[in-house]
Amino acid sequence: MGTLKKITNRIYSEWKNAFNHNVEQLERAQEENQTRHKATNKRIDNLVLGSGGDSPNEVVDARSNARGDIYDTLKERIDAGEKLTDEELKDVNELLTNQKGEIGQLNSIIQELYSGSGSNVDIFVSAEKGDDSTATGAEEKPFKTIQGAVNGIPFISSSHYYIYIEPGVYLEDVRLQSITANRIDIRGINSDVVDAINQDTGVFVRSFKIRNCKAPVFVKGFTQTDPQNSNGYFAFFSGCQYVHISNCRLLQNTKNMDESGFDLGTYRGISIEYGTGTVEQVITNNQARAYVANYGAILRISGDVRGRDNLLVYNAYGSIIFAGAQTAVRGDTVKNTTYAGQVFGV
Repeated sequence: MGTLKKITNRIYSEWKNAFNHNVEQLERAQEENQTRHKATNKRIDNLVLGSGGDSPNEVVDARSNARGDIYDTLKERIDAGEKLTDEELKDVNELLTNQKGEIGQLNSIIQELYSGSGSNVDIFVSAEKGDDSTATGAEEKPFKTIQGAVNGIPFISSSHYYIYIEPGVYLEDVRLQSITANRIDIRGINSDVVDAINQDTGVFVRSFKIRNCKAPVFVKGFTQTDPQNSNGYFAFFSGCQYVHISNCRLLQNTKNMDESGFDLGTYRGISIEYGTGTVEQVITNNQARAYVANYGAILRISGDVRGRDNLLVYNAYGSIIFAGAQTAVRGDTVKNTTYAGQVFGV
């Protein structure tokens, strides 16, 4: 409660001024005492007593932390430090957990990449029993589509991949691109016991397109289906290290199809560019173009290849096609060569 100044004119003015001056001095002194009292209380709140026996021997003002932040009381500073430490520990633990998962994934990738040349990886596909969303590729949990299985192959690997496809109809345009591996086999699971020259393989596929793969690629045991809805070929390989097509059956008539939706113009049964390849134990009937080699490709047709009633059998654009002496593929035009292409053995 403050003191009251005299303001009445009944008191002599000089005495009034002196009185008021004294009152102001007292108010200032009271305010200073209150300030000192508050400061003293804060200091008491912030004392840390170290004990050397029974009596204190050290007093430390510890309101400031290492960053220079000042707290009203020591307890506030300690509480703030503990809270910050808990939050930091939580963040560090979360970071360590994430890094542990990432390191685990990295180790799996490294193990896959460098597990040793020639290690085999089997992947199974079943149109009837498979499910791409839950598949592991194991025989008991197969993929439903060939593309789903192909997508499971890493871009870089030293393994040899076998993709086994159960009999069924696969209305797919399978795409495999830019894979580096020891070897890739895509085959019908019954391809070793069914002869495509004489009967359907039971594994029906629309088309394969394989590009820029640094791995030998083997395709075996398939029957052509639904060519009118394909991109204009049964098998197309471009820029691959080596391709091998065997035990396949192409009997759908592609000679009079609408070519407007085809990638490569006229329908091609088997087409290769920028690489080398082999075709064996394949039959091609009624194809617009049975075998096409483009842009410096080298394609070998083995002696057990058969076919008839094709519009054009061999088409070599600046490439070389070797046909075996026993090869028996017939057509309206046996060969066509452009840009210094060659067909040998015909």
